[in-house]
Amino acid sequence: MIGRLNTGIPGFDELVEGGLLEGSANLLTGATGTGKTLFSLQFITNGATQGESGVYITLEESEDDLKQDIETIGLSSAYAENSGKIKLVSYPLYETDDFLSFIQETLTKFKPKRIVIDSISVISMSLEDDFERRKEIYKIINLLKQVNCTSLILSEITGDSTELEAVGKLSRYDVEEFLCDSVIVLHYAGIGGEADRALRVIKMRRTNHVRGPIPMTIGNQGMKVLKNKKR
Repeated sequence: MIGRLNTGIPGFDELVEGGLLEGSANLLTGATGTGKTLFSLQFITNGATQGESGVYITLEESEDDLKQDIETIGLSSAYAENSGKIKLVSYPLYETDDFLSFIQETLTKFKPKRIVIDSISVISMSLEDDFERRKEIYKIINLLKQVNCTSLILSEITGDSTELEAVGKLSRYDVEEFLCDSVIVLHYAGIGGEADRALRVIKMRRTNHVRGPIPMTIGNQGMKVLKNKKR
């Protein structure tokens, strides 16, 4: 039997045979404003309600900002009740050269069941060339996959997600999607209605997943997948 962790996103887990593979590295990607942070906060908070420790590492927001996000999407009660299981960490952007060591220390100290890195794009921007970026991304993802921890690795792409998919671009540096066990892309059209937001599972190893795109909403109760589609 393949172990899976449910995400806490209503309607999502049924698309992927019950949740994310236990111990897997999962790329969550999309343009600005598509809901990557909200998806990740629900993932971490949901784990805590089941007794699973989680660490959310952000290089773009402060811990106070994340707590406000938690309040906005209606997770404040669950967070307050399980805050001992959740560690929110704002990592200084100017110290990204020590980020791999920081992850190693975090995994050793907290032994999290779930971890979020928001975002790997920021880490890569501080490096001088594409070779160094790809090498660092490989080291980070490989480290996460070596331990019994399920990770969400966020990557921001510029431009329209649908158009980028058509040319095969799913991350800023075109390497994360090959190293990760799954790739989940979030879309936001900004036109209103059911088709305004959507989610697509591009790949998930050892999973017969729905291909999508699947419409979703974001409200005061967080993110919710609206309906399923045939595989």
